[in-house]
Amino acid sequence: MVHPYEMQPSPLAELAQGRPLGQGILLGVGRSGFVFKTTDAEGRAVARKVFDSNAFNRAIQYAFLGSANPYAWNHDAVRCAFLRRNLAADLVELWFEGKLRVARALDAGWNEEYRAYELVCELVPGRAPALHHPLNRSREREVDELHGVLMPKLRAHLSEAGFEGALWQAGLGNPVALSNFLLEEDVAGVERRWAWIDLESGVPALFPAYLPSLWRFYLPRAVRLGRPLFDDVDTSRLARYVAAHAADIDARLGTGSAERMRSEVAALEVHQRAWKSQPRLERSLGAAISKNRIDAERAAFYRRRPLRWYAREALRGVRGVLVRARRWSMRKWGRVYALPWRKIAFGMPRFLISQTFRARLARGFVAHRIESWQRRGQLTASEAESLRERLEAEDSSSYLTDFGVHVAIKPIVKTAEWAVLPTLFATGRVDEATLGLGILLGGCLARTAYTLGRMIQAWLVGHELPWIALWTGALPVVGNLAYPLQIVSSSRDGDDVLAQFILYDGCTAIGARMPIWGGRDTLSEHLMNHVPDRIVDGKRK
Repeated sequence: MVHPYEMQPSPLAELAQGRPLGQGILLGVGRSGFVFKTTDAEGRAVARKVFDSNAFNRAIQYAFLGSANPYAWNHDAVRCAFLRRNLAADLVELWFEGKLRVARALDAGWNEEYRAYELVCELVPGRAPALHHPLNRSREREVDELHGVLMPKLRAHLSEAGFEGALWQAGLGNPVALSNFLLEEDVAGVERRWAWIDLESGVPALFPAYLPSLWRFYLPRAVRLGRPLFDDVDTSRLARYVAAHAADIDARLGTGSAERMRSEVAALEVHQRAWKSQPRLERSLGAAISKNRIDAERAAFYRRRPLRWYAREALRGVRGVLVRARRWSMRKWGRVYALPWRKIAFGMPRFLISQTFRARLARGFVAHRIESWQRRGQLTASEAESLRERLEAEDSSSYLTDFGVHVAIKPIVKTAEWAVLPTLFATGRVDEATLGLGILLGGCLARTAYTLGRMIQAWLVGHELPWIALWTGALPVVGNLAYPLQIVSSSRDGDDVLAQFILYDGCTAIGARMPIWGGRDTLSEHLMNHVPDRIVDGKRK
């Protein structure tokens, strides 16, 4: 019999489906859990991190750690997280003297609603590093300061003090780590210091984007420990470091601080040994007990029959894959079904014959992207207003309208790729090669066909031929930026700010959607955000 818990989605799945969670204001969802803004018993605003993982991360955790996220169910792991945060907070204060701080842990406990442990931390009133766009030249060096100066210095100190596992969360080969830091501002909006807000990993440190760090650092440590690094601390080295710097610690943090830290290191060593030495079978059973999938009696039964337990888990994993595949396909079909087909059908004639109508669609899309950047805090009110004014003044006969066409036909192309072609393949109307090429190149072919038609129109009336849009539109992924690139390249003064913003937005979106190492506020997003720099800066010269 399947326990009811097995049929229920995790809290992260509920968040993905848009269901409300009653823990406060949702601040963000990470690879190790989700964070709410709430208040503690004293009425202070705090960040409450409830540990969990999505299905992909749970599979990785189970493969390399023997269970799902240990912070979600293992008491010793959560105590390690609590102690490690506060030890790191003291040392970072010593190392950086106010330029960088760690969000301290205030409490740790069990969250009965989600049957997972949680960590209550200081709430950091900050923002992510600024993305680059044509109107924020004064803030474009924030990522350089954080990634190029502070994070390497932090990693050097952490390594010296024995926080080897924390190097993953501090960015050693891990582009996602950039999102673990916020820039604090005071009430007057003056930037003050950086804050390290997330020190708990979601996956073991075996998947760096920068491969040399894998064989130079992570693999040798994994071989030495007999398991992958997962927030490990060399407590012996840390104890020696605290003892060697006791005078500096007391001078900076107050008399008695070094002795308190020595006591915390000793406690960390006890909890870490209890956590890391737990056999794989016990980790798997412990996670299941915490989630009410089995009780203590059934756990004792499976301890005597480990093969039966692992067979049960394998079947559960297969069932989970099938259920998620079904949900994924239903979501795809749901998005297609939810498209306003009636409105599209009635609007198609106007779309085909009315330049004004197409221009309005293009303006609507760009206005939505401006609003999205403003909501993220990446555009100030004045910057957003400046872009909106340029958008309203944009000539409807410009390449911006053609960009709008590329955007407008995308839902139809995606429907053909993910609904029409698979249906034709299932009914034997097309073969495997046609299906694969159609899914891979559908967008490229649609954009190229449209741009070829526009080139014929331009040639007939003696206008500039959009060669750049033609060749760029034929490329996958970046093809949607064909006409913004054409606008920037065709502008004579190099000051077409609106088209530049669209270029930056499109490249940034590629980094945010990159699998595994991408996401909002990651280094991948910022690196892609800077891709248009050479083109834009070249036009300014």
